[in-house]
Amino acid sequence: MDANTPHRSQFSTTDPDEAQDFINRMYAARPPKAGRLDKTSPVAISQVSAGGLSYVDFTMPPDLTLHLDGTDDLAVTTLLAGATHAELGPNIERYRPGDSFLGSFPQGDYLVRCYDFRAGILTVPASALDQVTASLPDQPRRPLRFASLRPVSPAAAAQWQRAAQYTRTLLEDDLSAASPLIIGSAARLLAATALAVFPNSVLADPTIADSRDAHPETLRRAVAFIDENAHRDISVADIAGAAFVTARAVQLAFRRHLNMTPLDHLRHVRLARAHADLLAADPATTTVGQIAARWGFPSHSRFTAAYQRTYGVTPSTTLRQR
Repeated sequence: MDANTPHRSQFSTTDPDEAQDFINRMYAARPPKAGRLDKTSPVAISQVSAGGLSYVDFTMPPDLTLHLDGTDDLAVTTLLAGATHAELGPNIERYRPGDSFLGSFPQGDYLVRCYDFRAGILTVPASALDQVTASLPDQPRRPLRFASLRPVSPAAAAQWQRAAQYTRTLLEDDLSAASPLIIGSAARLLAATALAVFPNSVLADPTIADSRDAHPETLRRAVAFIDENAHRDISVADIAGAAFVTARAVQLAFRRHLNMTPLDHLRHVRLARAHADLLAADPATTTVGQIAARWGFPSHSRFTAAYQRTYGVTPSTTLRQR
């Protein structure tokens, strides 16, 4: 199956061996030897995934202890019902419905106890984490480690919830979920949000060299790369690599010389490409939504507003003129 094709699946079982095998395979989790499942231990999931992103509605057995191993991907759990607590060495963190906390993550290794547990789990692919951490200022690379499974503050928790809800909306919409530009951007948004929300080891301050490298030649190389690759799922890290500078330097170059960010410029280029496609499209076989999704615009209303600010008419007007 194409990685960009949305995939939906459901699974449920009361067979203890099948349930345990499923938990082991999907979540790098294993019950301790004394925690074998039995016939009263149902497992049920409903999953939607696209481009490495996934959202799972997961119902666990009534009382189960799991040993979670570290994974390259990052999973964040939002408790929907029941209760759970995590044991990280001598520390115990307890969660109630509505709380969000880290599930599996790089270097993760801890015990979690679940009671009548139902949760929504968003998984962010390792590739998105790599792209976001590569966008940070140059410095000795440090392993990604988290100091706590909890968000750093209630405001940070709310920030994660907003990003998670936005991502779920994209995954539930077939047109958005099938767009690699939209899903790639959403994956990086979630990865960046997770690094901002959960205390970790990789964030650091900008360097002096970044300011020195933010010159017009850097901007020229970055703009050329964007123009040539706007149809691809590219990140700030990709743009910086093409300009031979750090991500912070390329961001400073765009701010200093164009008063915008690299991603602002990328959106302007994609809007122009969408405009060209609308002019060339046959309204009998093509919709505005299809063209907007092709160029990475998941929200019809925001696309229409941005298009009208730039071209003075709605995109549907341009399409009908054809």
